[in-house]
Formats: sequence, structure tokens, C-alpha cells
Amino acid sequence: MVVANHASFLDPYLIGYTSVNRQVGFMAKDELFHVPIFGSIIRYCGAFPVKRGVADQTAIQNFHDFLHAGKPLVVFVEGTRTLDGQLQKAKKGSGMLLYNAKVPVIPAYIDGTFHCWPKGKLLPRPGNTSVTYGPAIELTDLYQSPPEKPTYEKIVIRVMDAIARLKPVQG
Repeated sequence: MVVANHASFLDPYLIGYTSVNRQVGFMAKDELFHVPIFGSIIRYCGAFPVKRGVADQTAIQNFHDFLHAGKPLVVFVEGTRTLDGQLQKAKKGSGMLLYNAKVPVIPAYIDGTFHCWPKGKLLPRPGNTSVTYGPAIELTDLYQSPPEKPTYEKIVIRVMDAIARLKPVQG
């Protein structure tokens, strides 16, 4: 599983189709699947819907089905695109998914997509983008902890720290 920051609609394409040599799965907010044409495109590209703000059992089942089928899955742990290009706090629900999956977790930092297509802009513009991958995040010690919110919080903190370490230094 790859965990990454989320700055733009370009992120799934960049990480899924330019960096990995096979189709990957993504969770995407349910509302996107109701947009004519776009909904069909993202479903074709491996996305499956998640209802935000609730425990969406269908999305959780799809998440586990992808993993058990041996398909790579990308999780944007922040849960939504950034408004300012900066890393956001990860959602505890991401921690719960990672806790229950207990699979290797590879951090990735996606750079440049916020400049190319920030939230609120209708169309993308040209620019430089990149994805930097880090070593697998060690979570075994946290998997020994009880399945509860404080454990999930520790997982997402560790994940976001690993993603932040991959961010290029601006100089």
C-alpha cells in the first residue's frame, strides 16, 4: 500500500499511472462518481467511492477486497486536497484502515501538483511534478496496541512524519 499527500486531482494519475506499472486502487469521495463522464473515468482508473464523514462499510470492504486480491492501493491519508499546498493532518480513519490491513506501507510525497491544479481551479496548467517514495514505514509495534482511536492517531502521525521527510527542501 502506498500512502501519500493530496494536493490536486492530478495526484491519482501521477502516482498511479506514471509511477506504478500496474493498475492501482484509490478511494475517492462519493460525489465525484456522480459527475457525468468524470465518474466513469475515475471508476475505470481503479477508484471506488467512499462516503465521507461516516463509517462507509462498502468502501471499507472494497479497500480490503483490493488488498486481498493483491492489487496495489493508494491512500491519500489527509482525506481531501490541500487548500494551501501544505501538508495537512491525516484522518484517523486512515489509521484504522492501515491498522486493520496490516500490509507493508510505503510513503510517497507528491510535489508540484498543487501548482499545476490547485483546489478550486477549473483546469490544470503546465508545471513540473514528481513523486518521491520512501522506505516502508514500520508499524508493527502499533499493530500490537488495541484497535482504538489513540492507536489510529499514532499510526497517522507516523505516516505523516514519513511523508513530510520526503518533501523536497525549498531553497
